[in-house]
Amino acid sequence: MKRVVVSIMILLLLTGCWDRLPLRNLKIVDIAAINYDEKSKKVLLNYVVTKSSKAGQGSDVSLSESTEISDSSVIKAVGQGLYKEQGPFIGINTRLFLLSESFAAHQPVHELAFLLETPFTTINSPVVILDDQDAAFFKQFNSSTITDKTKLLNDFVKSLETYGIVPNVTMMDFLLSKEEPLNDLVLPVIKHVNSRMEFNGALLFRQSESTSMMLNNEQVQSLMFLVGNGNVVQKLKGFSSKFNYGRVARTGHLDDKDYAFFIKKINSKIIARQRLSKLPDITIKVSMNIYATELGEQLSGLKTEYVNEMEKALSNHLNEMATNTIKKIQEANSDVLGIGKELRAFHPAIWKTLEWRKDYPQVLIEPQFEVRILNTEIE
Repeated sequence: MKRVVVSIMILLLLTGCWDRLPLRNLKIVDIAAINYDEKSKKVLLNYVVTKSSKAGQGSDVSLSESTEISDSSVIKAVGQGLYKEQGPFIGINTRLFLLSESFAAHQPVHELAFLLETPFTTINSPVVILDDQDAAFFKQFNSSTITDKTKLLNDFVKSLETYGIVPNVTMMDFLLSKEEPLNDLVLPVIKHVNSRMEFNGALLFRQSESTSMMLNNEQVQSLMFLVGNGNVVQKLKGFSSKFNYGRVARTGHLDDKDYAFFIKKINSKIIARQRLSKLPDITIKVSMNIYATELGEQLSGLKTEYVNEMEKALSNHLNEMATNTIKKIQEANSDVLGIGKELRAFHPAIWKTLEWRKDYPQVLIEPQFEVRILNTEIE
């Protein structure tokens, strides 16, 4: 028994908090931001590194610092990281890739393809476009005060997909899209405003190359409707309605009455029709189930006759929004709706008659929204 007690005491001494000391020296690359300097013709690589300033049981406080490296290419800049104070950096092992619009316009895959074969690279980290990569953005990470900005930024980027705003694209998907002629992408754009990050639309890509054409927030929303992402899980806070939980809130105006609606479920289907000696007609049929409510001092149910009118008005409004969005993506020759993939997989006879990149901008693509309001006033 005495030996057992002694053994337990020794184990308690050996399993103390001594292992917290190395954690203070552990550095994590939270952000790898890449810009292109038009004047010097050089790549600017910014690493934002986070380390623990206090490491203890059940608590941790972190500090972030940025390091800028400039060279003629990304891989050379990465190599220079071995000699920097915040280094060494092995490959680009990061939680988030930020690409400036100018870098995205200069063959980004050519510069970044080495990541596919680089050990220790987190190739599944998301890629985001930063529309304003000035010094002010990175100065916020160099502060003597304790900061949690890197976590806030990473959480914000993750939330864009979680809440159905826009899908996140990983670095691996971005690089591999170069080899797939029908794999066009849209990358979220974030903007640095008053020390805060905001979603600022999306940049359209064609086979990993920037089209330099942007979708605004409303057009991105319309794009997500057209894609039909199933159940939308975004939550609305601060709205006193029993219909709000777990649904995306949209507001509008109809017959001098303000209203909001919350998406319960949304699905889309691509329908193709061949026309003799002409390009095919494409219809994107979107079925949307929603809860709707009038806004005002008193919330009340919707009368049946008013519901029918609202369904038609809302369907027309969404069709108009979607038509403008489709026009924009066709101008960019970016098939982010995946129509080419659909034709190749399910309509091979039609597909064989097309020269897709040449014909796609001229194909007639029409949205057809069918809105169904689930809640009506009980009579």
